[in-house]
Amino acid sequence: MKIPVIGVTPHFETDNNKICIASMYMEAILDAGGVPLLLPLKAGKEALAAAAKVCDGFLFTGGPDIDPFRFGEETIPECEVVNPERDEMEEILFELALSEKKPVLGICRGIQVLNVFLGGTLYQDIPAQFHGSLSLCHSQKSGRTVLSHSVEVDKDSLLYEILKKDTLMVNSFHHQGIKDLAPLLKTAATSKDGLIEAVYLKEHPFFLAVQWHPEHLFRVNEGAKKLFDAFIKAC
Repeated sequence: MKIPVIGVTPHFETDNNKICIASMYMEAILDAGGVPLLLPLKAGKEALAAAAKVCDGFLFTGGPDIDPFRFGEETIPECEVVNPERDEMEEILFELALSEKKPVLGICRGIQVLNVFLGGTLYQDIPAQFHGSLSLCHSQKSGRTVLSHSVEVDKDSLLYEILKKDTLMVNSFHHQGIKDLAPLLKTAATSKDGLIEAVYLKEHPFFLAVQWHPEHLFRVNEGAKKLFDAFIKAC
């Protein structure tokens, strides 16, 4: 049986000009039976297309803020570091994944860029711009495996199909989030203060993105493990 190769989007450290990735993304893919392949950051469409042919699926990882110009807004003071090169690289990769109908999993920044690429918008900073009925902590100070708040799972969603749960406890490390959902996307989970926490694309073989970080939870949380297992199985 062929082992799926998963293309992983890279993080870029501007201070030392280094491409890197948090090890837990790679470990979660390996644990589920896939082989992670870290993709190049500064690559054109032709080079990325060649890399994409090798991959059976793609993981859009966490990272810096998305350039607000990409969703038609001016930058507010609370917006943090952006990396336009990564935005451009990931959009090319996204278009390749969509056209070739290869499985896609987005995590944290991943849910945000996928929403923007399909025509949605973001809160540049949740504390400054989002005011729900509750005030939940979306950027927790506790450890990576600590669960911070709950999300309500839509029963018609791909996420429910995988987890078979109405409610899920998640960790949370983000200050941006989905404001206007892209027209083609469907909500898969929502926090109790009304923020969209997971989305999926029905017309795609496997297209799911979550705002939390299951890569830190897969060893201690059944739901997180099931998420990666389902993604790798789809690949």
